[in-house]
Amino acid sequence: MSTKLSLATCRRALVALALVLASACAGPARVGRAEPHAGATADDQLAEAVTQALARGSNDAAAALERARKLPAPAQPRPEHLAYWDATVHAYRGDFRGAVEVMRAHIAKVGPTARAAFDFHDAMIALRTADGDLLGALVECEEMVHAGLAGTWTSSDDEDRVTMVRLKEHWHRAYLLRMIAQQRTGAERDALVAYAEAARTAYRELATPLEGLGDSIAVLDGYFAFCDGARDAMRTAAQRVDTANDDDVEDLYLVQLALDGAGERDAAAALRAKIVAAAPTTVLTPVFLRWMRDDDAAEAQAHRFSPKYPTAPSSGR
Repeated sequence: MSTKLSLATCRRALVALALVLASACAGPARVGRAEPHAGATADDQLAEAVTQALARGSNDAAAALERARKLPAPAQPRPEHLAYWDATVHAYRGDFRGAVEVMRAHIAKVGPTARAAFDFHDAMIALRTADGDLLGALVECEEMVHAGLAGTWTSSDDEDRVTMVRLKEHWHRAYLLRMIAQQRTGAERDALVAYAEAARTAYRELATPLEGLGDSIAVLDGYFAFCDGARDAMRTAAQRVDTANDDDVEDLYLVQLALDGAGERDAAAALRAKIVAAAPTTVLTPVFLRWMRDDDAAEAQAHRFSPKYPTAPSSGR
C-alpha cells in the first residue's frame, strides 16, 4: 500500500490538507508553532502566515489572507490554497456554512473533475455535519465519490485512487447513516441501522488487508458501540486505537466519546486535553473543538447537534 493512500485514508475528512502543505509527509501545521523555512513557497508562506495569525484571532488571519491575494501574480499562492485558508478562517469563526460556500465556489471555478473538487467535497462532509445537516453531508459524500472516480488528476496508480475513494465512501456513509438512524424510531431506525452496518462491513472488508487502517476501523466500531449504548464494546474499541500516534482530530474526538461513554472519565478527559493542546490548524479542527465544548455543556438545554447528541437540534438550520 502506497504512502499516499495510507495518509489520505487515515485523514479521511481532510485530504485537502495535502493542498496546503508542501509535503504530504511534513505533518500538519499547528497554531503558534509554524516556523518560516528557507525556500518556502508562496503556498507555504500563506499557510504559515494564517496559522500564526489564527493564534491571535480570526481578524488577523483574514488580513493575512487578504495580503496574499494582493500579491503580484507570480508571487501569489495557488487559488486552491487561497480558497482552503479562506474557508479555514470562516471555520475558526464558527461560520461553517461560509466555509462551505468558499469551497463550493472554488469547485464551480475548477470543475468537478479537478483534484480540489475531491478534496473540498471531502472536507465539506464534516463542515455540513457541524451544523447537523446530515442530508447535506451525504450529498457531499456522493459528490466526493463522483469527483474521485471521474477526476482527471492522477495518484500513484489508478488502483490506489479507486481504493482511496471507496474507503472514504464506506467510512463516511457508515458514520453519517448511523447518526441519522439515531434520529429515527421503530422500523425506520432499524432499517437505517442496517444500512449503516452494511457500510461499516464494506469498510472493514476493504480496509482490513491494507496497512495502517486498524485505527480507522476501531474508531468506527467505537462510535457504533456508543450509539448502541454498549459500554464494554466502546471500551474495547477505544483501546484498539493508538492514540499516542494518531493525530487525526476526528479520530481522537470519537475515541474520547467512546471512552466517556464507557465510564473511562479520566482517560476521556486526558484525550480531550491532548486534542485542545495539539490540534492541527485545519479547516475541520474547529468542528471538533466546538463539539467538545458543546458536549461539556452543563445543562441539556444547551446541547446542540454533535455526534454525542445526534438527536439535538442543529445549530441553525
